[in-house]
Amino acid sequence: MTFVYILILLITVAALLVFHMYRKANTDFIDERVLPIRNFPSSFDGVRIFFISDIHRRIIDNQTIHAISSIDMVIIGGDLMERGVPLENVRENITRLKQLNAPLYFIWGNNDYEGDYHDLDAMLLDESVHILGNSAVQFESEAGDTFNILGIDPYLHHEGKSGFAFEGATGRCKIMVIHDPSMFEELPQEQQEQVDLVLSGHTHGGQIRFMGLGLSERGGMKSVNGIPVFISEGYGTRLIPFRLGTRAECHILTISD
Repeated sequence: MTFVYILILLITVAALLVFHMYRKANTDFIDERVLPIRNFPSSFDGVRIFFISDIHRRIIDNQTIHAISSIDMVIIGGDLMERGVPLENVRENITRLKQLNAPLYFIWGNNDYEGDYHDLDAMLLDESVHILGNSAVQFESEAGDTFNILGIDPYLHHEGKSGFAFEGATGRCKIMVIHDPSMFEELPQEQQEQVDLVLSGHTHGGQIRFMGLGLSERGGMKSVNGIPVFISEGYGTRLIPFRLGTRAECHILTISD
């Protein structure tokens, strides 16, 4: 009987752990922080970015969207989908993000290319999403100050084409969005030195961590060759719908000088 009790206990503990990991993977955390960066024009001080990365198979929770207000732009940091995700699900997520009443910008992640990326590209254009693939967009204030958002796509397009993103970036301040933070480290040093802030995802913070250990480091701020790099732990999950020791997160980033 003792063996049976132990077996029942182990099964119960395992079931509770699985439930906890599933719940963690589907409980949204809105990370709100101020990011002071060098060269950011004072006339733009307080620009609010809603940053979400690695949505994968999830549908964005409407309660999360309704909890957010006064956003200047939405940036999708890649892996908006993966193989097997219906395009209708992606369109639904874009529709929900549009409720924030701000322009949407998108960079490619590695999993976005697993399906028919031509259909994804066409759908995003149809939904008026600005696609940043080795390109840049420039913002100008009434005072005449400028800053740039650069998107880098090292997957379908080789990283050697990253120079195209800098050709249209004439503002003094440059915010780069690149899905995989390790790819930033592979860019030429002269390109890295032009960047004031990097926004990235991809790692999921390791997704499953035990006793502080995981396949990837936790998300948050880090420095790469003196450049601040922000890494999101992502909104969705990859391979298995579980999290342990990480968060299903999205971000409100207030950029200041």
